[in-house]
Amino acid sequence: MTLAVARTSFQWIGCALALVSLAACGSIGGRPIESGSIATSVPIEKAYIDMPPGGPGVVGVIERRFANSTTQEIILSNRSHTPGQNMVTATLFGPVKSVTGPENVQANPAISLSAIGAEMRQVLPGVPMRVSPYFAQSRYGSFGYAMGGSAQGDTCIYAWQRIRTPDLDSNFTIGQGTITLRLRLCEPNTTEANLLAVMTGMTISSYFMAANWNPYGGAPPIPADLGKLGTTVLPTAQVTPQLAPEPAPVAAPARRVVRKAAPVEAAPVAADVPAPDAAAGRFEDYAAVPPPQL
Repeated sequence: MTLAVARTSFQWIGCALALVSLAACGSIGGRPIESGSIATSVPIEKAYIDMPPGGPGVVGVIERRFANSTTQEIILSNRSHTPGQNMVTATLFGPVKSVTGPENVQANPAISLSAIGAEMRQVLPGVPMRVSPYFAQSRYGSFGYAMGGSAQGDTCIYAWQRIRTPDLDSNFTIGQGTITLRLRLCEPNTTEANLLAVMTGMTISSYFMAANWNPYGGAPPIPADLGKLGTTVLPTAQVTPQLAPEPAPVAAPARRVVRKAAPVEAAPVAADVPAPDAAAGRFEDYAAVPPPQL
């Protein structure tokens, strides 16, 4: 009897140890469940681009990961009536974390006007756009842009930029990587200068932590006059902000024009009225009135 009880106890202990072993084996090598879509929503504080002071504000960020790059569609606030969404599309090419298959790569061609035209027709359908012939540059280099007016009365801009170290300055160890930017923005009651200020005021706040990733190239040289005796260096008018707005110009007082009064013509003298005919006892053109009775 005692032997049977001991054998049963050992069997229960063996089963418990087996279950613990199976549970431990099941937890080894576990993987989180991944989404089948490459597009995910990320918090707005993780946007690759910081907008300039004064907006437009960021209301959402959609991120798409590829085998060689990561793209963010940074959705901006929209006050216009033009169909479509204001947004900045930023793509960083470089050593991304592997979250997709190696065949899922994104093309990185040079900018061409035909490709830009196709992009504008997609994000600004029905809006006639005109490519600007003027040179424009931000802190990251030159960029192109087109302006147009929608049927709803909004002014629209589409700007494009490709940031990459020149081929002569890059090799396998330094100067690798590319950043592409696209800005689609429509605003009511605005000017071309205000829309360009959004493009030139944006800041790229993200990067790859890799030694050979540097799409910006080398740092610019220090000016020769900096620190040199006998040289005066003052900030330019564009750098120094205005502490107060300039007063509006005062309009000159209107001259008071004194007009001469027209001369008053004398009233015409009435013609002499003929004296009444005493014999007839009446005035001309009036009915006869009998005299009072005495």
